[in-house]
Amino acid sequence: MIVRTLERRFAVLRVLCSNKNREIYVCRDLEEEGAGLYTLARFRDPALNCQLLPLLARQQDNPAFEDYLGLFTQDGDLYARFRYSEAPTLAQRLEREDLSLRERLEIGGNLLERMALLNMPAPLQFEALQQGNVTVDAALQVRFNYVLGSMTTFFNVNMGFVCLQTSELLQTLFAPELAAQAVPELEAYLRQLKGGSFKTYLEIYGGYDQVRKKLLQRSLDGPVEPATRPFRLWERIKRLSRFVRPVLAGLVLVAALCYLVYTLLLPPQPKGTPVFFNYIGTVEIQGAEKS
Repeated sequence: MIVRTLERRFAVLRVLCSNKNREIYVCRDLEEEGAGLYTLARFRDPALNCQLLPLLARQQDNPAFEDYLGLFTQDGDLYARFRYSEAPTLAQRLEREDLSLRERLEIGGNLLERMALLNMPAPLQFEALQQGNVTVDAALQVRFNYVLGSMTTFFNVNMGFVCLQTSELLQTLFAPELAAQAVPELEAYLRQLKGGSFKTYLEIYGGYDQVRKKLLQRSLDGPVEPATRPFRLWERIKRLSRFVRPVLAGLVLVAALCYLVYTLLLPPQPKGTPVFFNYIGTVEIQGAEKS
C-alpha cells in the first residue's frame, strides 16, 4: 500500500491499529532512502479532525518536538507523521533482562529528560507514555512511538493525566524496590506525581533527578535494602551481633580457663564410702583395718 501526497510517497510496511476512526501505519518514505521509519496516523472522523487539526498545526511551530514531522489532509482524512522507534518496548526490556537498579535509574532519567526536551502537548505526551509506546534501546536511551489510541477524549487530558501515567511507568520500572519498601525517597516522589504537584516537564524531571542522586549514593554503599520495620530491627540485631560475638567468645574462653585452674588446684575427690579388703583369698592382709 502506498500513501501519496503532492510531494511524497509512503510505503506502508505494517498496520499497528485500524478501526473506523483511525489507522496507524509504520511507513517508509520512498523519497528519502535511509531516512528510517515513520508512524503515519490517519484520522477518519470529521468531527475529531476539526478538533485535532489546530492542536497538530500548532506543533509545526514547536521545534523542540522533533518527533513530529507534520500533517496533511487527503480525501477528507487527516494524516500526522511521527518518527518511529524500532527498539524494544520498556515492558519487553524488563521482561527479558535483569536490569540493575543503576540501569533502571538511568532509564527513568532518560525517559523524563526526553519528555522535557520534546515539550509536546499533554494529550500527545499522555498517549506516548502508554507502555507499548515507550521504547528503550541498547544504550538505555528512551524514545516514543505514537499509536494514538485515545485522541477522541484528548481535550480532557492535562498535565495531571501525564503525571499519573508517568507514575505508573515508574512504578513498573522500580517494582522490586517498591514492593520491598526499599525506596522511601521514590515513594514520596510518586505521591507528589499522583497528587499533581508538578506543572511542567522540567519540574517532573527535577523532582526525579533529586531522587535518583540519593538512590545512586545509597547504591554505592551496597545493595538498596528494604526499609520496613522488621527489616530494620533485623539489621540492628545483625549489627549488634558483630560486637556481641567477640564478647561471648571471650567469656567462654575465660570460663574454660577458670575451670582448668579449678580442676588443677582442687582435684575431684572420690564419692561414696571407701571399701576396705581384709583378706586376699584365705590370706589375711597385715595392718588392714577390720571391717
